Amino acid sequence: MSADDVRLSIIIITWNERENLERCLLSLMDKVDFARDEVIVVDNGSRDGSAEFVATLPQIRYFPLERNFGVGPARNRGLFLARGKYCMTLDNDTIFLTEDPGAIVDSFFQAHPDAGVVGFQLLNVDRTRQDSTRRFPRFYQPIAARIPITRQLGFVKRELERHLMLDTRFDDSNDPLEVDYVLGANQTFTKDVAALLMGYDDRIFFGPEDAEFCVRTRKMGLRNYYSRKISIVHDYKRRTRKFSKLTIKHLAGFAYMLRKHGGVYRYSLSERR
Repeated sequence: MSADDVRLSIIIITWNERENLERCLLSLMDKVDFARDEVIVVDNGSRDGSAEFVATLPQIRYFPLERNFGVGPARNRGLFLARGKYCMTLDNDTIFLTEDPGAIVDSFFQAHPDAGVVGFQLLNVDRTRQDSTRRFPRFYQPIAARIPITRQLGFVKRELERHLMLDTRFDDSNDPLEVDYVLGANQTFTKDVAALLMGYDDRIFFGPEDAEFCVRTRKMGLRNYYSRKISIVHDYKRRTRKFSKLTIKHLAGFAYMLRKHGGVYRYSLSERR
């Protein structure tokens, strides 16, 4: 398969999560058309046998890094290596359910040339819909969400509900549905858009690189969408709800995003209506 023939590049980053990675890749083996599409694993310096496992799957393109560079920087290495017309990010704690995603992605972008990023349907382990879409937050949302007492305040509670789009009935909505942004566990876009944006912002180690990327597609005049045409189980375990070093990095990334864009709430669909 020549580089010109590749349709979809699925990019998975991993770091010392062999069990998750193994489950994710095995779910893809009979879903991906490897004659047209590719799967790329970028390993942030795992020491848990991930390399040895991936070596048993010759269809997978594997690129180990010498240390953990973070989410955005590792995804950018995957984007640089990607040969597909379209690129899809996929977390390693996912299980793919839909066959031939490359054909579905190609059809989607042909029908929606205004698309910046599309996030496909993420499901909980029990197959209920996972909250994977967001409205751009106000400046206080990330901190208030982590302090239980503030979550009881009326204006904070309303903001959290607005941010999580709890007022939207997704099963009854149009498909696709335009949204502010979708989680990086599954974001799909054209390689051309990734090149124009120079990928994710390397200065964001862990979150909110996904939101910041969608801010920039919005600023380009493109639309971000949520679609149910592909279904993916996301065995999600939140890592930043309680304060930790990772939480601090996440909040630092959010503060950086606000400085970079002068706030992001003004780009929200709710502000344009």
